[in-house]
Amino acid sequence: MTTTPPPPHSHDGIRAILSPRSVAFIGASEDRNKWGGLLQSLLAKFKYAGAVYPVNPKASTIQGLPAFANIRDVPGPVDLAVISITVDGVEQAMRDCVAAGVRAVMIVTAQFAETGPEGAAKQARVVAIAEEAGLPMIGPNCMGILNASENLALLNSTALLEFFDTMPRGRIGVASQSGAIVGAMIARAGHIGAGFSSCATLGNQAGLKICDFFDYLVDDPATDVICLYMEGADSIDRLFSIARRARAAGKPVLITKAGRTPQGERAVASHTASLAGSYDAFVARCREAGILVQTDALQMLLTAQALQSFPLPPVDGVALFSGSGGAGALGTDALSDHGLAMAELGAETRAALAAFVTEANQQLPYDMGAVVAGPGKGRPDVIQGSIEPIVRDPAVGACLYIMTPQGRMPEIAQLFTELGRRHGKPCLVVNSASGITEAMRLALIELGAPFFPSVQEALLTVKDMLWLKHYQAPEPVALPALPAPLAQMAQELGTGLLSEDQAKKLLAAAGIPTAEGELAADAEQAARIAQAMGYPVVLKIVAEGVTHKSDMGGVKLNLADAQAVRGAFAQIAEAAGRAGVRFEGCLVQPMIQGDVELMVGAVHDAQYGPLVMVGTGGTLVELMKDVRLLPAPVSPRAAEQALRELRYFPLLDGYRGREPADLAAVARIVHQVSVLAATLGPRLAELDINPLRIQGARAVAADARARWVATTE
Repeated sequence: MTTTPPPPHSHDGIRAILSPRSVAFIGASEDRNKWGGLLQSLLAKFKYAGAVYPVNPKASTIQGLPAFANIRDVPGPVDLAVISITVDGVEQAMRDCVAAGVRAVMIVTAQFAETGPEGAAKQARVVAIAEEAGLPMIGPNCMGILNASENLALLNSTALLEFFDTMPRGRIGVASQSGAIVGAMIARAGHIGAGFSSCATLGNQAGLKICDFFDYLVDDPATDVICLYMEGADSIDRLFSIARRARAAGKPVLITKAGRTPQGERAVASHTASLAGSYDAFVARCREAGILVQTDALQMLLTAQALQSFPLPPVDGVALFSGSGGAGALGTDALSDHGLAMAELGAETRAALAAFVTEANQQLPYDMGAVVAGPGKGRPDVIQGSIEPIVRDPAVGACLYIMTPQGRMPEIAQLFTELGRRHGKPCLVVNSASGITEAMRLALIELGAPFFPSVQEALLTVKDMLWLKHYQAPEPVALPALPAPLAQMAQELGTGLLSEDQAKKLLAAAGIPTAEGELAADAEQAARIAQAMGYPVVLKIVAEGVTHKSDMGGVKLNLADAQAVRGAFAQIAEAAGRAGVRFEGCLVQPMIQGDVELMVGAVHDAQYGPLVMVGTGGTLVELMKDVRLLPAPVSPRAAEQALRELRYFPLLDGYRGREPADLAAVARIVHQVSVLAATLGPRLAELDINPLRIQGARAVAADARARWVATTE
């Protein structure tokens, strides 16, 4: 029987994979240790209602069902064919699927592109068959799929095999390039009570991509929260376009991406043959699109479960409850470590608490041990009466209960969760009582509420929920035409590192304040320039290939007279000789004073486009790592917000008597650099202003360097 398959990468194709009316197993087996046997047995375990067709030329029946020698022999239509045979047989199996009119294919077989050139060639031939026939394909090298609403479990998961008796249903949709990561998420789901609408593992993404499933989950009415595990994406622009659709649909998106380190990038390449790209640039683009980036997939699941269980916090204040004073004190420290603020209880709340605790205990963190020790010890009305005033306090946005060993733990956890839902605030329960909390865990699962194994995990979730609460889509920034001087420079510059003088002229042409300088070829010329310029001055080495001038003794500051200038010139020339660089002279410029030094830079990432960076400047920029990276261009408002997020910000804000910086002026410079980076595109490969010296209302680029890539445009 032959049918016309749907176009590739359409929702129809994904529906054929996630909601098939029939499934055929090419490589079916009685042996449940083999892929074909295991996946077929899962369909039986979870009572999948569709038709199942084992395909194996060596058997007449498999797991109690009639077996067929070839997919072409199957008597009914096949929505999904699962291929789990050896790699060299997959190509012919694909041709057979096309001839049989199969609607979609899932290939779990490995040894394709992830193994090298030979495997990549085999994968390319398989993809060519699918594309020519318009056959939607997931894989190869994937571990399978799950659709809870269809009782469809085609995923090699120990948790599904051994832990779950019923399907882990919920409203979290997952798409992942790693099957093992999804398996771990399913195992944790069983422990914390999370559930899924669907899960798809993509493997090498040779056919359907992670963005295809992401797009599907945005439109899926069974999904409220979307979790993605990525190692690389075929289209970054499409990823963020779909993220904006998800935002409009009210569906939070969480992403865990591998490749944060050079070692991680290599592991990604060997795992699924993906290009990881720049992780920091990826995070910057995600933040711009309103995506929560996670560093751990299991933490991602906890946060997703909280997001499907509770609304976002209405305000920033956090209320900590505990069964002991010590746990509350440690929780308070952890709260501060995560940059979160304890709420200040209002007078009305404290008055309500007076019926249950002494005045000393009418504060946060709230010690429930003081309540249960009172005259109403253990009474439900006393427990509720002492918790609810805090939950409903207008200054409280989120609540954490650190559950140390105490009586009535299941009842307290249940009440705490219900109060959170009643008052529209996340109320998260943390297990600090180890294995004696099983009854409490089961009570929370019954409510569909998350169960947090540690305070740290719960606080990370609260921090993420608050970030989502405060997220604002970026303001659009218009890109002006290049000013004539800048356009002229762009035509004349050649590929390579620009001199400091060239970099500053680039900035000046863009309207960015710079410290003017003049090149001196010898010491006497330097002294004459300094005299005309006015003391004090700075001398900087000019030599091809030298970028970190201070590190080699190539910068001399605060030179107050001609003698000092001549001596500094000689010292810099000697340093150049020791370094073996071709010394061209020194740049003489005024000594720019400043209370604060920032670094403002730009980079053009091949995958993620132009980005602007602002952070702590000077010689310690790499050590401090106090920076914010933003996609370019950015508005002045977004630039000012990035400045406020720096650890260094108090120095800009008048710390210990310093003159406060003109934040608007500094933000405007960051904005101008971002516009320059976005306008010039890949031609401006890198740009550093370091330092940007700031003194009150004055902000000046004291030093700059850039790398230019000439184009034929």
